[in-house]
Amino acid sequence: MLLCRSLLFRVSACRVRTPCRTTCARMATAAMQTDEEFIATNQSAFMVGATGETGKHILEELTNRKLFQTITLIGRREVTYEGEKYQSIVQKVVDFDNLDSHADVFKNHDVGFICLGARAGNTGVTSNLPALRKVDHDYVIKSAELAKAGGCRHLVLLSAMKASKDASHPYSKIKGEVEEEAKAFGFDRLSIFQPAVIMVDRKDETRVGEWFLKKALAPVAFFFPTALTVPIATLARAMVNTALTPKDQDVEVLDNKAIHRMGGKK
Repeated sequence: MLLCRSLLFRVSACRVRTPCRTTCARMATAAMQTDEEFIATNQSAFMVGATGETGKHILEELTNRKLFQTITLIGRREVTYEGEKYQSIVQKVVDFDNLDSHADVFKNHDVGFICLGARAGNTGVTSNLPALRKVDHDYVIKSAELAKAGGCRHLVLLSAMKASKDASHPYSKIKGEVEEEAKAFGFDRLSIFQPAVIMVDRKDETRVGEWFLKKALAPVAFFFPTALTVPIATLARAMVNTALTPKDQDVEVLDNKAIHRMGGKK
């Protein structure tokens, strides 16, 4: 029941549609480099959260397109990847409760993708706020801090719609605090993604609340695709494509509509 309430909160939050920031419009329509042009720049990337649903899709997008010379996956454990396309992957196992001792793994990367986060329903939000904050705030901010110190120029950060440090809901408040603290690090470029409800086909597990939500939102997604939902593949493609898009401002915030535009198939 708590899962359903948490998920429905996210939907209700999406109903308040705010105008897209000017930054969003410019970012989503700016001319991207071709994959070939970007590959020629010989850049490296790291990712925190590669085993999550969004992270998995970002990794597939990156490896299918062979955009980076190396992709360093920073996580709790190693994962088996089979196939030639994964040859650019380097895996680093870390203790997220002691990230300072792993500072070296964050060094010498051009672009960083942070899509680490506990699902609000899984952590219980109101019943287990410390666990939610540890993953969604502490681990994320420490990763961003070490990335900045290690020379990362462009950080791509997954947040959420309605994120605000002044929000009354704990999930949105924590996400908003993360955004503000990440801005303070002074990256050459910070791209913040605020998707609405992410539509995912889970093959490995069943969640009644998410199944119900997906069914309920299916007609909305069909008739109003950018209003309340975004396919996970579109979100992943948008987060990757932003690395190929010329910088417009130091901090770029992409709302759900802008994500759809940025994640459109090339």
